[in-house]
Amino acid sequence: MKLLKQSIFLFLLFFPCGQLLAQGSDMVVLKKGPERTLKTYLSGSQIHFVTIAGTEVQGMIRKIQKDSLYINIYDERAAYTIWGTSFWDTVSVGLSRYHIKEVREIFKPREKFSFIKNGLIFMMGGSAYAILHSVNALYLKQPIIPSTMAISGAVALTGFALGRIHKKTITLGNKYYLQYIPVTK
Repeated sequence: MKLLKQSIFLFLLFFPCGQLLAQGSDMVVLKKGPERTLKTYLSGSQIHFVTIAGTEVQGMIRKIQKDSLYINIYDERAAYTIWGTSFWDTVSVGLSRYHIKEVREIFKPREKFSFIKNGLIFMMGGSAYAILHSVNALYLKQPIIPSTMAISGAVALTGFALGRIHKKTITLGNKYYLQYIPVTK
């Protein structure tokens, strides 16, 4: 019983200290207009963006401090085995600093049903139906029907148009912007 009381006393003594040492991290918020928050970036979050110089940056945010993002950038390359096969290996990890004003575009996170929005399913479906119709017509020694080929071509072109319209990034400017929110002192 004495040992239980001592362990409870030590737990109550050191438990509040652990909470006092824990600090929050500064954060950067992607906003649309003044009232709508699209995404919050904290240290430990993954980020993928394009700088104003046109460089594509992807990595994990190590820390956010004074309007700057410190990002771990992983250099991954194909490494070869003695059997002639390859696998992806991390060659190096570098810490890079980017000010939030250096970010030009942010890649959108993966969405549900994005294969429909970007037109991939329409391009694949239209092309596959045209190939299937052609192979079947040749195999069965029947003529290729032009209206069927036109419809499958139109479906594939619709998918191509959707792919051109669908944007993969959010361009920062008047409508979208990054806001730095200091949490630590």
